[in-house]
Amino acid sequence: MQPDSAIPDEGLRQALDAAPDGIAVIGKDGIILFVNQMMERLFEYEHDDLVGLSVDELLPERVRELHVRHRGEYVSHPRTRSMGAGLELRGRRRTGVEFPVEISLSPLHTANGFFVVAVVRDVTERRAAEEELNRAHEELALVDDRERIARDLHDTVIQRLFAVGLSLQGAVARVSDREVGERIAIAIDEIDATIRDIRSSIFALNARRHARDGIREEVLSMAREAARALGFEPTARFDGPVESVMTDEIREHVLATLREGLSNVTKHAHASAVEIDVEVNGREICLRIADNGLGLDDPGIGNGLRNMRERARSCGGDCVLSTPASGRGTQIEWSVPIDGNG
Repeated sequence: MQPDSAIPDEGLRQALDAAPDGIAVIGKDGIILFVNQMMERLFEYEHDDLVGLSVDELLPERVRELHVRHRGEYVSHPRTRSMGAGLELRGRRRTGVEFPVEISLSPLHTANGFFVVAVVRDVTERRAAEEELNRAHEELALVDDRERIARDLHDTVIQRLFAVGLSLQGAVARVSDREVGERIAIAIDEIDATIRDIRSSIFALNARRHARDGIREEVLSMAREAARALGFEPTARFDGPVESVMTDEIREHVLATLREGLSNVTKHAHASAVEIDVEVNGREICLRIADNGLGLDDPGIGNGLRNMRERARSCGGDCVLSTPASGRGTQIEWSVPIDGNG
């Protein structure tokens, strides 16, 4: 048996119809002479409507004139052209809908004359995936920039403000002039307010990272971060489905409240241990921060507690300050209903 008769005509036709790409045989005048079933599906034509049609009709109208010139050049200098050949090509379905394609061309010389074999591939899904990947890369670069800015704000600006605030607090006790002391106290409050504003900006910059990492990882990250200022790492415990029930809004308030609470402990409590509890109890989310420091007599806790309470009440909850069961230190209990609406 000769090689060219190994597959009968009907078998060859079935093989071409099984191909995942559209295949067409085109005369040198641009008339379509043969198509497989995928070609029919891609361009939404019936077989008899495609055969005998000019291949130019399968392209957007705006490029047909140019395509006629390209087709003439190809017939004059036929060669096998790789899929796509670096061109952004588009096909046009019978309905007029355009879609991105890659096309490879191969010359076919037979006893009956010269023909062109065109293989057409719909690359809609691949182009969409490439665009999504590009967007992901751009977003990742943006997130990296946000995290770098947030680190710079926290590690440099906030630490300097802390140092200035602590120096002013130490100066208040040595000032005999009441008016000067009041001015220094106002300046300290302004520094605290500025630190809170910067922290809010840091939180906004890191919002995407928060959503990606989850509340558990964020709480643990804050505990590790606080260890640098405290000299020890707070312990953290979780109880209940804290990840699944927490909305983005409540997550933001929980993390901001924890930052505020740890900041107050760092500045005022002189504690040697801090415990963080995040739990879902019934229909309530509760954050507890307990330390073994100076306790409720500390006068610097007021502004911080007020901010925490406002966050809780905006979600229908509350924030309560108390003494832990040990009888020493301070416990902050911040709680809101799960739906955040009270």
